[in-house]
Amino acid sequence: MLKNYFFLFLIMNLYIGCTQDKKVHWKLQSQASETSIDYQELISFSENIKKMTNGKFVIDIYYGGQISNGGNIFESVRNGEVDMGNGWPNWWSAQHPSWAVMNAGPFDFMNIDASMIFFLAGEGMGHANKLAKDKGLIWRPAWWPGMEFGLISPKPIRGLQDLKGKKVRIGPGLPSEVLSLAANSFSIPLVPSEIRASLKSGAIDAVEWTTANGILDLGLDDIAKNAIVPAVWQPSVLSDFLINQKSYNDLPENYKTILEVAIQSYTLMTTIKAKKKDIESLEVLKDRGVVFNKWSKADIEKWRVSADKIYAEYKKQDEFSEKLINSKQKFKRDYNKYYELFQSYEN
Repeated sequence: MLKNYFFLFLIMNLYIGCTQDKKVHWKLQSQASETSIDYQELISFSENIKKMTNGKFVIDIYYGGQISNGGNIFESVRNGEVDMGNGWPNWWSAQHPSWAVMNAGPFDFMNIDASMIFFLAGEGMGHANKLAKDKGLIWRPAWWPGMEFGLISPKPIRGLQDLKGKKVRIGPGLPSEVLSLAANSFSIPLVPSEIRASLKSGAIDAVEWTTANGILDLGLDDIAKNAIVPAVWQPSVLSDFLINQKSYNDLPENYKTILEVAIQSYTLMTTIKAKKKDIESLEVLKDRGVVFNKWSKADIEKWRVSADKIYAEYKKQDEFSEKLINSKQKFKRDYNKYYELFQSYEN
């Protein structure tokens, strides 16, 4: 009961404080398409902040390409063109190579909860903010799609041999480097708005794009009826928020609290809703005639050898990357040890 009274007291004080605070108007540039779950949840995120501040803290949400797109979102936040950005850590790899390692790479965390623990309660948040601070930014996890879909293509791809010389749409950074090395293919880092037209015209041969629901969202199954899974390159992929440090510092303290709570709510609800939708979307794709193949054990081993080579290169070229990779690998070992005892016993 006392906890309930304390919570009510906190909300009332935040509300009273907001009625006295200045008006703040922000812009948030997302990478997402307008119809995607993560974009629609950003609309709810903005509405919640507006309600909790009595209409005085307003964040306008822009879908991919309205102000900036892809890796350019980073610069838009940095130079104050927008106050927040939403994208993927590996998209910022042009700013520093460690951003490529920040996201899930091949043979990284295999489960969403491992990545969530590392970034929300472990060392991950600190690592990311050290990189962001140097650019005048604040970093926060946005949401976790988890294991990505794999590749979808008009022509069947049954293994790495079928990818030789092919042009594959995949995000920049470590995942694309491992794919190119393992398959001897070409990596094309297209933004969402470019993917469908490029696949339809034959400019690319296969597409890596988020999850099952992401494939439906872009309508790729209308063009391509073949898939190979899983997405070895990003098993626990996460999306992130970038916040302009000056914009954040200028906020009243109660607005900062409301923003942080709203981000946490967005993270939880988008992760859960999107994963539920992915489970449903996979059945839709099957019903629409998409044929699924899986990587062979031999291919998985080739993926592993290529991944080890790329990780070693990142460790050599940059001290921060080495520290980040080691930190992730240590937590993964601790996580796996725990689940040697506490795991599913059904199979």
